[in-house]
Parts: sequence; structure tokens; C-alpha cells
Amino acid sequence: MDVSKEVQFLEIDQVKVPKDIGFLIVEDEEDISELMKDTLSEMGFTGQVTLAESVEKATELSHLENASYDFIISDWNLLGLSGLDLLISLKSENRYKNTPFLMVTANDNVSGMIVAMKKGASDYLVKPWTMEELQSKIAISWSKRLPKLPL
Repeated sequence: MDVSKEVQFLEIDQVKVPKDIGFLIVEDEEDISELMKDTLSEMGFTGQVTLAESVEKATELSHLENASYDFIISDWNLLGLSGLDLLISLKSENRYKNTPFLMVTANDNVSGMIVAMKKGASDYLVKPWTMEELQSKIAISWSKRLPKLPL
């Protein structure tokens, strides 16, 4: 997020979310990741949206020197390592410990989601999702980030 210019916000469910935040979307189904990217644009987000098809690729991207992801959205069920593996890995790093992390799953497995929340997930989104559900989950996740970032 570039702080040298005036920050513009989207107000979602009474939560102000900067329009220019950068997203990392981790999803192994290309059509779903592209749909999510397009939906973020339709919602009014203007920041960089980076797509990764695996935990390994997401990890590689997240460790680039100039990487700056303000929000991470990851599918739980990925080929190879899972979204939970990525969550645990990234939340162990100072760089990402306060970054909102939205877990997406096809299963409405409450016990699994409780584990993810205890490991640092901000919230979870069940597939298939609507734009309104995604908006709401982004607002909830953004409002939970710690420490609270100045607006």
C-alpha cells in the first residue's frame, strides 16, 4: 500500500478498507482464481492482485524482497501442501503475522475452521460464494487485523 498519496477507502459493512491493498490469492483452479480477481476489481479494489496456484508458489512470492501483500486469500484444499500449511507458515513470520488471511473451502467443516482460526485465519469463506459474501468476509477479516493500522 503506497502511503505517499491520499488513501481512498471502500466502506463494506461499516468497515473502511483501503482500495489499493495488495492481495495474494492462492487457488489451484485457474477459473476460480480469475473469478476472485475479477470480483475484487468489480468491488472497487485497485491494488495489485497476485495469483499463485500452490503453497510452494505462494511461499516463493511472499518471500520476494519487494513482496507486499496486505491480504491473503487461500483455498484450503490445494494440490500438495494445504492452505492450512500456508497459513501456519506465513503467520509464523513477523512480516505476515498481522496480515488478514481468509481461508476458502468447499467443506463447511466447522472443526477444521476452528483449527484454522486458532492458527491465525481471520475468517473463512465456503464455496460456492457470492460477491456479497466475499465482501463481507473481507470486511470482517480487515477489521480483525492486529495491531490496528492507522487509517
